[in-house]
Amino acid sequence: MSTNTIRSLALTFGLSFGAFSCLAASLPPADQELAAAEVSRAYGKAHPEIQEFVLHTARTFGANGMWLNENAFATLKGEQREARIVYLTNLFNDATYGRHLCSALAEASGFRDARLVAGLLKVAAYHVDNKDYDCRPKWMAIAALARQESPEAVPVLVGLVDHGNQNTRFWARAALARMAKDDFKSDKQAWNKWWTAQGQPGIDAKFLKPYSPSPSSPGNQ
Repeated sequence: MSTNTIRSLALTFGLSFGAFSCLAASLPPADQELAAAEVSRAYGKAHPEIQEFVLHTARTFGANGMWLNENAFATLKGEQREARIVYLTNLFNDATYGRHLCSALAEASGFRDARLVAGLLKVAAYHVDNKDYDCRPKWMAIAALARQESPEAVPVLVGLVDHGNQNTRFWARAALARMAKDDFKSDKQAWNKWWTAQGQPGIDAKFLKPYSPSPSSPGNQ
C-alpha cells in the first residue's frame, strides 16, 4: 500500500496523517491493575518468573506508551480500527528491521487481528548470523504475537525459547504458555511434544536446534 493510499485512508477516517501514524502515543499510561489482571488470567500457567517478567515489562514500558493494555483501543470506531490494522499490516510486511518499528509494535499489541500475524512473525524471526543486532523490535513483536494467540506463530516461538537475549526467550515462553496453559521452559522437544499432541504436524527441525550464539551475540536490549 502506498503512502498516498494510507494518507487517503487517514483523511477518510478523520485523522491527520501525523495523528494516524502516532495513535498509541496519545494514550494514557498503562493501567497496572489491568496488566496484573491480564497476567493472572492469560499467563497464570507460566512459571512465576515469566509472570513477573511480563509485569516488569508493563511497569517499565507502560508509562511511555511502549506497553499498552490489551483493551487500549476498545473505544476506537470501526473505521478507524480498520485503518490502523491495514496501516500496521503493511508496515510490518514491508519494513526494514529496526527500532523505528517499536512504537508501531506496541500499538499492534492492542489489536487482535489475524492480518497482523505474518508481519509480526517477520519481525520476531529476524536474525543475521555473526552480527550483533538490537533485539528490542524482536521481543516487542513476540509480545504482540502473544495476544494474537495464533497457531501460525508456534514454530517460530518454540525456536526462540532458548534465545541468547533474555527478553526474547522470556517473551517466547510467555506467548507459548498463554496458548498451551503450561510452561515447558526452554525444552524445545517438550514444546514439540505438546504441539503434536494438539494434532499439529511436528515442528521443523530448524526450530528445534539448540540456540548457538554467534561471536557477537544479541545483547539484552
